[in-house]
Amino acid sequence: MVKRAKLVSDIVEFVPILHIFSTNLYKNVYDTLLTEWLTLAELKERFGEGVEEALRILKHAGMLETKWRMPSEPAGKPEKEYHVSYTHISANFYASLRDFNRMLEVVFMPDDEFEEMVSRIIQEVKAGKMSVPHISRSLGLDALIIRAVAKRSLKLNIKGQLVELAKDEEI
Repeated sequence: MVKRAKLVSDIVEFVPILHIFSTNLYKNVYDTLLTEWLTLAELKERFGEGVEEALRILKHAGMLETKWRMPSEPAGKPEKEYHVSYTHISANFYASLRDFNRMLEVVFMPDDEFEEMVSRIIQEVKAGKMSVPHISRSLGLDALIIRAVAKRSLKLNIKGQLVELAKDEEI
């Protein structure tokens, strides 16, 4: 088992990490990838549908390693296989309990409410309002909430104080 710690220096970096443990499927994928390198097909065979989203969340959190598995037959195609790169976290930030609670609310927010917030933020970004403070004022939401929603969403990326639309990348 890998023994590496992910450094967390901002409270919103906890969002995708905690999101991994929000459902049994995501948690099981994480636990399995701690000890094994598996391909997408092997993960789907073991856990069924929803595995791709778990892998995307792990990648979004910066916790997923990939490498190519060479085929056993000469005519076969190489396949990507996945593994979790961190087993521990090391947190170094200062936050009020109120902010920590807001961050947890975003992590465990019902999907329909979360998707509505994401679509409102996407509308702002498409309108050219990409800075967190500008979106915060426009939507009447706290900047921490905007950053936490962007960090949880696979449709958005947060880069400093800017929110960007995520590119549809391969896992």
